[in-house]
Amino acid sequence: MSAAKAFWKLGSTLAVIHKVHEVGKQMVLGTLEDVFKSEMLFSLSRLSSKSIILFSDQVDLLLLFMDHNSSSMKSVALKCMCFMFRRNICHFPVIRNVFGRLFPLIDDEDFPLDCKSDVLRILQKMLCSKTSSNHRANGSELSKLLLAAESSLDSSCLEVQGTALEILVEIFCILKEVGSDNISVLKGSSFAHAEWQGITNNVPLTEDNSMNGPLCKIIAMIVNHIISLANEVASRDICISSAVDKAYKTPFRLMLKLVSCYPSAAAVTLHILKSLVKELFLINGSDYSEVSVTSVEPFQTSVALKELSTSDDNVQLLATCIKASCIGTLIGNGKLDFLKIDCKNRKSIMHDLICCMLKFANACHEVLCETSGARYNLHDSIKGLIKYVRQDAPQHWSTYESFHLIMCACVTRNTCKINRGNQESGDSKEHHNTLFTPSVWITQELCALRMTKMLIKKQKYWEAYRSSMYCCCKGLWFTASFVFRKLADAFEAGSFSFWLKSLLLFSAGEIEMKLLFFSSATIKLVGELKMEGDLSEDLYCNETDADSTLSRSSELHGFQAKISDICGRTLLANNALASSASSDHDFVFQRWFISLRSSFLEVLTKVLDILNAHSSYEARGDHLSLSGEFVKDQVLALDHCSLRLSDLAKSYDLLAASHMDLERHGSSSIARLAFMCSLLAFCTAYSVYFSKACNYVEYCKLPKRFSHASILQDLYGRVDGSDWQVVSQLRQFMSTSFDELDSLQSSTWISGSCNLEKDLYSLCHFAVASLLGVCDSAEAEKIQNGEDCLSALQGGLQVLSSILQKYLELPFVVPKYFFRVKPCLGAELYIFDSNHLNEKGMSIEPGFLLSLTLCMKWKCVLERSTIRIVKLYCILAASLETCLDTAGTRSKQFDQHRTAEMVELNSKLLQYIKNDLRKARNEKKNSHSVMEMVTAFACFEPTDSGQGFSGCLLDVSSFPEGSYQIKWQACCVDENGSYFSLLPLNDGSIFSVQKS
Repeated sequence: MSAAKAFWKLGSTLAVIHKVHEVGKQMVLGTLEDVFKSEMLFSLSRLSSKSIILFSDQVDLLLLFMDHNSSSMKSVALKCMCFMFRRNICHFPVIRNVFGRLFPLIDDEDFPLDCKSDVLRILQKMLCSKTSSNHRANGSELSKLLLAAESSLDSSCLEVQGTALEILVEIFCILKEVGSDNISVLKGSSFAHAEWQGITNNVPLTEDNSMNGPLCKIIAMIVNHIISLANEVASRDICISSAVDKAYKTPFRLMLKLVSCYPSAAAVTLHILKSLVKELFLINGSDYSEVSVTSVEPFQTSVALKELSTSDDNVQLLATCIKASCIGTLIGNGKLDFLKIDCKNRKSIMHDLICCMLKFANACHEVLCETSGARYNLHDSIKGLIKYVRQDAPQHWSTYESFHLIMCACVTRNTCKINRGNQESGDSKEHHNTLFTPSVWITQELCALRMTKMLIKKQKYWEAYRSSMYCCCKGLWFTASFVFRKLADAFEAGSFSFWLKSLLLFSAGEIEMKLLFFSSATIKLVGELKMEGDLSEDLYCNETDADSTLSRSSELHGFQAKISDICGRTLLANNALASSASSDHDFVFQRWFISLRSSFLEVLTKVLDILNAHSSYEARGDHLSLSGEFVKDQVLALDHCSLRLSDLAKSYDLLAASHMDLERHGSSSIARLAFMCSLLAFCTAYSVYFSKACNYVEYCKLPKRFSHASILQDLYGRVDGSDWQVVSQLRQFMSTSFDELDSLQSSTWISGSCNLEKDLYSLCHFAVASLLGVCDSAEAEKIQNGEDCLSALQGGLQVLSSILQKYLELPFVVPKYFFRVKPCLGAELYIFDSNHLNEKGMSIEPGFLLSLTLCMKWKCVLERSTIRIVKLYCILAASLETCLDTAGTRSKQFDQHRTAEMVELNSKLLQYIKNDLRKARNEKKNSHSVMEMVTAFACFEPTDSGQGFSGCLLDVSSFPEGSYQIKWQACCVDENGSYFSLLPLNDGSIFSVQKS
């Protein structure tokens, strides 16, 4: 028996695998007992998964056992096929043969139920997998599978029912994806005659009305399946196994998949879920205990918040599992450890189902928010669902899921109101009302504040903490700072107090920044904070909140000192993390992110200084005598700010590229921040860049890396190519063909699908159109010199001021990833002198090249990510600026110089990779020399051990005598061509140039 189990391990090369498979096949077809045949079939199936050629042969062998007299052998063969199709879903040379053999078994009354479930699962993998192209060409097989799945819904086995529902949902998604003739596929099934049955008749589900009824029907089927699962478990005095736990969560995943394909189906889904709440309440009866949250969504945080005992024993548990890897950071001392939380053996399935339902409702809202062109609003549906939850499941009212749902209701109401106003006004894109107007912001702040006050009052600290994370991700900084202050006071003595202190400093600075421009909001927010109201009031659609207006600050230029103070507090938030970190590798994402925000605030104060200086000259009336020098100084200062902002945009790109496990929300949040910096860089540079005739500023005074073309190119690479209006306007700024520019960027573009991105694109339209008008006016006035530029400068700075006003009204948000504290992904590079006989260490005589041997180790990449690396690259650089004094080493902190250095090296590395992938050997060399910096490149082959070796030559022949440190940056490219940066986890080696 042991030999049969280990049989699959015998293969090493393809030739050996084929020979072993042939021997095992003969043994199975021989006179072995069934128990040995079963083990041998499992081994052969595992062995065949290593070879595409053997896949078909093994499937044919397994099909032979469908005619076997033993039902156990049939079951074994089916389970082997399940394994093979699950592992090799891209191999379908035998699909039609398998379909023809297995399909009749579904209607075979003598066929065991568990085997039917395996048959359905195999058919699902064959015909419903996205990697299969067969379903696209054969609608008849798709129709047969739909009929078989529908008939399986009458099975007494809940597992079979669940598999059948998965198949039906897959088929519906395929119909949407490939645009098949839906009627012909649905013909013969009950879906072909499904009607609305009075559900949300005023809202069409899809543009194709033929799918309205079928969608309603399948959603109702899924909800009925949930109720059946609840009844099944509630009727038995049993513990909930992980398999059952997964089974009753799967239907919500199926409904979410339907909503993702048919976004407008979200309304009818939420409508039906209202009845589900009532059903679950009836099933559970009155046997409800106070809700106790035992698990959280994986994106939330790995901050290990511990239970603090108090005398009245009312402080709740603040905890969550670290799911990222086998090691995670304990926020108390920077050490690596787990905080393990044991799940309950017995728990209320009704509680978990309602939690799933609330999470699903929130996810539906997120899907619609992120779906480009979605015209459907869920306000009424969400509002109705909240009402039913409050009535039938009041224990869930003081949870994060309910807080999130109430915020969704608030958002949908505001979105509906603003969209209706935009449609009635018919304004162009650059004049649309944004979805996050000041009145919308204050409405959401007041709503969030009421809910979190309730949570704090009930001492639901973990729910309040999760709610504050939501606020940080939505730009609701007043509520976030309120919660963090309460938590900091409650857990002042805790080992994680520094984390709360950092969050409090950060959020307090952001709300102060917001209130600078909307000071009238202070009265409303502070008033709500002091108000002791009835928490059962309508929290999510207060008319006075929604209709309130805020007066804007009419003057931006007097805020430099206050913004400078805010910048200082932001740095303190970073220092709180850095002082508690055991190494420079702890809290890398958090410290880097806060540092970039601090750098932006610093640049913002400089821009405001420039605008203020211009206003001062105008007020004194002496600008006519100083206009020439004044214009030059203004333009030079703005160009410096533009370069800083452009570097910040690329730094955000590098931040995202350095965290390959960043989820979609985090990627889009960082891409949005990069876009905002790139847009403002463009605005600061082009507000005073009128034409070639106005090149009165000496180029020698401009920053070395600055050019208007690169600033324009960076923004151009980030806009959505389908937005032809802004693309065509940007092209009008180009003095040369875009194809002639270096288009290699590590930047990411935003789609403009979610509300935050829509607002940003609205600002982009306004800014580009306004600046284009400034340039056109300057061209019409035929500017020839600096004197003539004064009036154009005044117009340009006025436009910049108005753009900046709108810019600062947009919410600043943090990605969800910010609250996940994990060991950073990166690499260590060990550099050795290739001349092992050199007794002076790593040294070279003047005028020679330095030959280096390299060993790279990549850390946490294999454990933390699912990407398949195909190539690793590294750039090494040295310059006269890195000449060391006796003190020693370079800073590892994310200051301006360090970040700019990383961005520059990353840019050069990207250029090298482009040339390498294009095999442009005549365009690249292994070593380059640009100005004071010399660079060399190396390539590594990925290995399972996580390390590789390479070598390079560093041209330091022009370096004078002294000691220098090698700077380096590494990256990897996966099988899809995606680029990821690997943070340097150690400093580069030091070499010396000295005479013998």
